Amino acid sequence: MSRSKVKKHSLRLVSATLATLATLSSHALAGGFAVGEQSTVFLGSATAGAAAGGTIGSMFWNPAATAALPGINTESSYSLILPYGNVQVDHSPLGTTGSSGNVGIDAAVGASYGTYQVSNDFWIGMALNSPFGLATKPENTSYPGSILGLTTKLVTFDANPTFAYRIAPGITIGAGVQIMWAQGKLQFNENPFGSSVAQFTGTDWAFGGTAGIMIEPQKGTSIGLGYRSQMDLELGGNFNRPHTLGAGRIAGSYGATGTINLPDIVTLSLRQEVSPYARLLGTVEWTNWSRFKSLDLVSAGVPTGGTSIPANWSDGWLFSVGGEYDYSAALTLRSGVAYELSPEDSAAKRFTTIPDNNRVWLNFGASYKWSDTVSFDVAYSHIFVQDGGFNRHPPGSPATVSGTIDAAADIVSVGMRTVW
Repeated sequence: MSRSKVKKHSLRLVSATLATLATLSSHALAGGFAVGEQSTVFLGSATAGAAAGGTIGSMFWNPAATAALPGINTESSYSLILPYGNVQVDHSPLGTTGSSGNVGIDAAVGASYGTYQVSNDFWIGMALNSPFGLATKPENTSYPGSILGLTTKLVTFDANPTFAYRIAPGITIGAGVQIMWAQGKLQFNENPFGSSVAQFTGTDWAFGGTAGIMIEPQKGTSIGLGYRSQMDLELGGNFNRPHTLGAGRIAGSYGATGTINLPDIVTLSLRQEVSPYARLLGTVEWTNWSRFKSLDLVSAGVPTGGTSIPANWSDGWLFSVGGEYDYSAALTLRSGVAYELSPEDSAAKRFTTIPDNNRVWLNFGASYKWSDTVSFDVAYSHIFVQDGGFNRHPPGSPATVSGTIDAAADIVSVGMRTVW
């Protein structure tokens, strides 16, 4: 390929991968506040087979999938998330009860990938994702649970340059760097007798890595193992308090830092051809949510200079199975189911602003090959979330607020893949 053609294709690759940055928004719909909607193709299979290649969207779970396809390739996905969550308070410091209404906020999530084959055995790539996110706000902002949290938001943008190298026939390794920007917002009502909404906002950069291996022991079989490293956020910003509420609670704006420990993730996937037209898919994923011990807020505006909101989460697990069937040369159908063990596995660990529990994913999808160079993908997912109780303390208070949470979600996703 001539230098001018390489330059032309490289510019197209960069343009395609950067195009989704303007649409990236975060809402967590994997366990905890991880974002699982990273590929329309793999949303259709409930992430079954996600780390075992098939498309370059597999790069999110396994950087060795940078070598999934020859030549120059791009892939973009856009998901509309329609969540529902209701918090019912049965006990509060004043003895009042009430419901939050829907705390879910509709959101759009984008993901984009690009790869370029440099030589017969070496590939480079770029992935743009939003790996963690959260956006909740109760419809009823004066309900008794408002002292636990009101608007809560976390947005992340992650640039992940990768490379993959075929070290032997059927064995490919990959690695990458994570460069992540995060913005967080936390609001809660400090006064159970009335409205006194305190707010923290902050931003930070975090850095990490990815690594993985892809093994093809025989034709039609692909096994992928991928790793995304842990990262720590120290969100620097401001803590604002509108009213004075006693010693150490003076109205004003104060410099503040919020600390969040993000988990590392290990994904193991299988992609097995069972006929020339059908493939069996499977995934097991472990997320080290036990790193998330607390959300720590340090500020001169907080009594004693800081407060720690306990989490003490457990590790998360996801198990999924699915399949693909080539209905015709142009149309591929897929489906999958998944069972996910939530890190919020007790009432003491469950946040009203993160309405999570064990869940079942029921997913469907399809791909249509429009031409030799362009394919379109669609997927739908319904998430059944198990009802769960909560028993929490407001920030900086020994009081107890308890009740139950029910939640569910629907996701619609579209995507496009291009061979340049």
